[in-house]
Amino acid sequence: MTSEKDDSTEFDGLARRYLDLWQNQLSGIAGDQALTEQIARLFAAANAQVAAVLQAAQGVPHAASPPGTASAAASSQHGADDLGELRKRVAALEARLAQLESKLDRA
Repeated sequence: MTSEKDDSTEFDGLARRYLDLWQNQLSGIAGDQALTEQIARLFAAANAQVAAVLQAAQGVPHAASPPGTASAAASSQHGADDLGELRKRVAALEARLAQLESKLDRA
């Protein structure tokens, strides 16, 4: 049987090897200028899309996307009306649920 100290030492060594491999991999990727530029464009496009979604969720008009990126889909344009309708429906569901629970309590 191995002791806990042996297991801990083995896991520490394995963790160091794993991190060393990742460091070597990332160093190799960083040395490839074309790949680095492509990854930067990918992150820029992703950031623009996330920002557009957050703005749409907050009701802010969609800003122009950086060149080479697709625009986010247009929002439903209902905004506060949709929120008000959702609140009404949730309130109706809560009332119905309370009614059903009261019937169960009586049974």
